[in-house]
Amino acid sequence: MAEAQVLTQGGFKPLSKEEREEAARIAVEAGFSFDGYQVVRREFFSHRYDPTLTIKGNSIVFNNACISRLEQVVYVQVLVNPMTEKLVIRPCEEGARDAIRWCVARDDKRKSREITCGLFTAKLYEMMGWEALYRYKLQGTRINYNGEQLYVFDLTNTEIFLPAVKDPDDPNARARRGKTVYPADWREAFGIPVPAHAASVQINLMDGYDFADVDQKPEAQQMPMEIIDQETGEVTKP
Repeated sequence: MAEAQVLTQGGFKPLSKEEREEAARIAVEAGFSFDGYQVVRREFFSHRYDPTLTIKGNSIVFNNACISRLEQVVYVQVLVNPMTEKLVIRPCEEGARDAIRWCVARDDKRKSREITCGLFTAKLYEMMGWEALYRYKLQGTRINYNGEQLYVFDLTNTEIFLPAVKDPDDPNARARRGKTVYPADWREAFGIPVPAHAASVQINLMDGYDFADVDQKPEAQQMPMEIIDQETGEVTKP
């Protein structure tokens, strides 16, 4: 391939390294569009230190990363939108109506706590068509809504963990950690398109949100699932 050159008063001269890089940048920039791009799900990456909500049986737990990023917040309200299937965490004062203590606060330090809420989780499991024995983990997105710092959790984007299993041949052995289950359609795409991704965290608290309560939905549909063995990568149906 012929080397790129530029016409000067002294004739044609090769482009410098900086000029070639700038030309390449301009070419890419001129033809760039978000059309066709998918935002890769963060569940596909290690997210140990990301804010999460875990729902298990009759309790929920917000991890320390989630709690630490809302500075000084000890009490929150839990809002659920049955139509969009999103859950929102909204900071509030201790005496506010429907306030819950979402962390342990001692000596100016806050840490995660397990919150028992059997009726609430039962309504969530019923609304979403979840399996009662499974544990569900959701990644939170912090947003600013009308000057308030909120967390938004999409109830349709969950990591699902099967119950721990004991070895029937060794009753004294510790139970093995349950395998992780993902929606089957996650194998078909890296994530969701850019425009839909931007819209996924847009909320209006006046639009369909209930305070820690969920209206029953008829005929909740169960998303097809697949079990992915974290050690071998083998995919099976649950």
